Amino acid sequence: MLKLPALRGSLQVLAQKSSSLESLSEAYEDACTALDRFRNRVGTSRDPLIEEYEAICREIESDVIKLCLHNSS
Repeated sequence: MLKLPALRGSLQVLAQKSSSLESLSEAYEDACTALDRFRNRVGTSRDPLIEEYEAICREIESDVIKLCLHNSS
């Protein structure tokens, strides 16, 4: 909800009734945790794992947005 404040209301409603959102939230948390760990380990240099997990986080965010838009129509 912090990452997508414009969708906060939709996310709060959807969180009450969607197991898909719960799964996406858990996957996002895991991906962000791993990304932070990789960033701390590597520092400022680019690492393929960092790029991969940044892409994973963006994909999950996109999936959450699609889920919200689909359920609001």
